[in-house]
Order: sequence, then C-alpha cells, then structure tokens
Amino acid sequence: MSEYLATEHDGIELLYRGDAIHNIAFETIEQFNKFSTELELEPITDKSLISKDFNIPQHYKELDVETYIRNKIPQSGDSDSSVNARVEQELAMYKERGLYPILQLLIYIIDTMRKNNLVWGVGRGSSVSSYLLYLIGVHKIDSYKYKLDIKEFLK
Repeated sequence: MSEYLATEHDGIELLYRGDAIHNIAFETIEQFNKFSTELELEPITDKSLISKDFNIPQHYKELDVETYIRNKIPQSGDSDSSVNARVEQELAMYKERGLYPILQLLIYIIDTMRKNNLVWGVGRGSSVSSYLLYLIGVHKIDSYKYKLDIKEFLK
C-alpha cells in the first residue's frame, strides 16, 4: 500500500491555514509534537495512536475498486473489447503500484463533491492520460478517445 507521510513543510502549511493535524501522518512523532506544541494541542505519547490510513468512511475502504471501475465502462458496441483492454491494463498498473487505496479515496472525494454540488476542474497535467480517473470523474478528458498513453501518468 502506498502511504503518504507529511513533511515539515506540509505541517507548517496546515498550521498556518488553521487546518487540523491530528489525522495527518508525519514521519516521526517528534515532528507531529513540534507542530502540536505550536498550537497548544496535546502531543502524541503513544505510537499506537498514529494512523497512516486515509480517514474515509469504512465502506469506501472496503470498496471493490475493480468492480466499481468495470461498472463505469460505457457500453458502446464495437469498441467494447478495446475499452475493456484499456481498463484492465490500467487496473493492473494501479494494482502493481499499490494504488487501489488512492482510487478508493478519489472515489470518496468525487462522491462527496457531487453530493455537495461542488465544482472541480476539467483536468490538467499527466493525470488526464488515466482512463480510470476519467471513469471515476476526477477529470473530464476521455483519454481513450484521444489515445492518451497511461504511461505518461504512471511512470
């Protein structure tokens, strides 16, 4: 599983924006405690309280990413087999890199944004080459239609 650990810079940014840091995974307890002291928060004294899991509802953590994605594939007749091949290729690449938890997180974020009528961008950068991200709704660029190579994103 790919894990994200906050850097000192990330912690400083969170503090100055007034964001909570109690659910952020820092590289060390000392690093967290340094930031918590600045905000007069209780420092961590028990390592068992540290979690590097995404703080999302349990049903998203248990979501079968493969089934979810396959159900999002549009049925268009002749090109179905090549679309399915693209999806399977990308699923294998994400799985190989341990990125399914990130896909679960993105599905949660997009669902939350839709439920709250929030608007997000069309897409930018190399992420638009991912057809899976298009199917989830992260961006609006159909990378299959425009023949964008997934390897541009998952290098």
